[in-house]
Amino acid sequence: MVVKFGLLGTLVLHDGDGTEPRPVGGPKVRVLLAALLLQANRTVSRDALKEALWGDAVPASADAALANHLTRLRRLLTTVDPEGSEERLRTLAPGYQLLVREGELDADVFEARVRAVRRAHRREDWEEVRREAALAMPLWRGTPLADLAPFADSEGPALRVHQLAEARLQALEWSFDAELRLGRHQEAVAALSTLAAEHPLREGFHQRLMLALHRSGRQADAFAVYHRLRRSLVDELGTEPGDAVRRAHQELLSGEPAPSPPVPAARTAPRPPFQLPYDGDAFTGRAAEAAAIRRALGLAGPEGAGEADDRAAGRAR
Repeated sequence: MVVKFGLLGTLVLHDGDGTEPRPVGGPKVRVLLAALLLQANRTVSRDALKEALWGDAVPASADAALANHLTRLRRLLTTVDPEGSEERLRTLAPGYQLLVREGELDADVFEARVRAVRRAHRREDWEEVRREAALAMPLWRGTPLADLAPFADSEGPALRVHQLAEARLQALEWSFDAELRLGRHQEAVAALSTLAAEHPLREGFHQRLMLALHRSGRQADAFAVYHRLRRSLVDELGTEPGDAVRRAHQELLSGEPAPSPPVPAARTAPRPPFQLPYDGDAFTGRAAEAAAIRRALGLAGPEGAGEADDRAAGRAR
């Protein structure tokens, strides 16, 4: 039985048959599991686990309490992986290690998909960008460790949460590059509008929204997005928009028409054989008719010119 661990949203633990996530009882056990998952397959020291559980206020009874929480966690792992629970959570000096196999932690799978999106983006393989992004985004259930404050707000977990959130936003930007390059301008507007509103200072979403609106024939709305972004950047950060936004703004000013979506290359079918020459280089076998045409055109030559023409054409071939 394959155990699945979920960090992308609330902490979840479930088996691999598609059933509902199993509850992870008790806030301390949840924090303990999260701390070990964030360092999956690496040894986490006892001191680091105590800090995760109690912060700066580690009680005198911390060693005994930590042992109790670890016992509860092992029991929880036993309910979903009866044969491998002892192997899952190992005691290794100076602490403990949680074994997570490939494909079992949603954050790892998500980041692998984001890397695939990045590679396809570099190749400008826009259909592949769309496919990989479509596989990555459903893994995201919300802010990682959303139910584990203040642990999630401490330095180490907060950095990891930020890395995962940034990976999602970057993958979304790349996916919209694919939409625009494939001519799906109107389809991209609604989602980009929502993302730009959620991230008022993120230039990437605004730049792509400007292009999507402009290429959908909504120039006034595209200009409004630019001016709103510029005001926000100047007022809150004291800076002007970056190069990408300025280039998009220049496209708006130039009034260039929206580019046509690329036409997929058609699969070429084998050409059937020609039964007759489609572009002969001489007209042969009709000497009398050829002579009549030449006389009508005032080009008539001596008798037998048609036959001579036929012979000359034959020699040329």
